Amino acid sequence: MTRPITLTDDVTSATWLLLNGVEPGKRGAVSVTVTFNGPADAGVAMYSQGDATGPLAQRLRLSIFESTPSLMPFPVFTGTLADFTGRTCYDQGVGRWTGHGDGRDHTVTYEVIWSLPKDADVPDDEPKLGLVWEARTAEATAA
Repeated sequence: MTRPITLTDDVTSATWLLLNGVEPGKRGAVSVTVTFNGPADAGVAMYSQGDATGPLAQRLRLSIFESTPSLMPFPVFTGTLADFTGRTCYDQGVGRWTGHGDGRDHTVTYEVIWSLPKDADVPDDEPKLGLVWEARTAEATAA
């Protein structure tokens, strides 16, 4: 399943991803396609909507890959859920790229892959990950 996100300049857009099927020794993935279409060039970064705490946050491993139609996937984050959810603002964001204000859509796909070690406890419920994408023009960044 791929979720679509659309951005223009100086705005944020967010989504919650349910990490379905988290269980010891298993992994899963979900994709999010982000499209920028603004009148001016803008820097785009991805970060978390908030912190995750507890034993699952320390054990659940995340890898986030970014790709475009002309680039193969490459990693923009690897670590635990707790490591990623500590990134809660644009300046701490990952997967930075520039959306060009040339009237054409600029699209980047993120694949979020998660895994839980075989010796981890079974989670009580399905964890979720809140992702935010923020587009900032040069004027907004300088302010």
